[in-house]
Amino acid sequence: MVSILIKGLVFASLVGMAAAQTATNGKKGIGLTESSGLGAAQLSALQVTWFYNWGAATQIQHAAQFVPMVFSPKRVRELPGQHRVVLGFNEPDNTKQANASPEQALAVWGALRQKADTVGSPALAKNPIKQGNWLSTFLGLGAQVDFIAVHWYKGIEADKFIADMQALCKAYGKPVWVTEFAPQTAAQAREEPQKYSQAQVDRFIRDATAWMATSSCVQRYAWHDAKTGTSALFDNERLTATGQTYAAIP
Repeated sequence: MVSILIKGLVFASLVGMAAAQTATNGKKGIGLTESSGLGAAQLSALQVTWFYNWGAATQIQHAAQFVPMVFSPKRVRELPGQHRVVLGFNEPDNTKQANASPEQALAVWGALRQKADTVGSPALAKNPIKQGNWLSTFLGLGAQVDFIAVHWYKGIEADKFIADMQALCKAYGKPVWVTEFAPQTAAQAREEPQKYSQAQVDRFIRDATAWMATSSCVQRYAWHDAKTGTSALFDNERLTATGQTYAAIP
């Protein structure tokens, strides 16, 4: 029995390593809702090289790199030890997410930066290049970031997505991590789960990721699982058609 268990663990580890190595450009990742039971099996199925879970730590054992996030200014102390890279606050301009002013964020930003070699900006719910936006105000106060994290939910036009990423790189002069992107947010998908056809979503995934794979503007990207409709990656922890398309991206 012990021998069988050990062999099983070794096999699972090798599967995870093979999956991570398959994603050859190293950019493809996923925001994984670990709290809902998703884990190593889903990472292997999606063939990603990195993941995050909106938290500072993970219980998942997998070859894919875990990137911690400090969800809000109130949680900086939750980040243990020293890290190579950390994601900044999640939508501080959204009252239902991090919900913090640029001044509140700046007050703890120095402590966060001391815990990582590379730190991503807070990712906004609203337009990060609109005049007077939260992020430009935050940086204008003197905050230092190494890359810009962005969320994008504007439909299935890859040309629009590409133009927005290029504009973002130009506006801030820094590389971008697309930490959430999909045609619809989870709330939009609940209201209109079939707004976009499977063919439209598949084409968007292929075209957008093909550009990101070779672009110096985008360093990493992660699809956002809407949990329902054609933007969903999983159905009862198994890949949907959209999940299969994302998994097939090298």
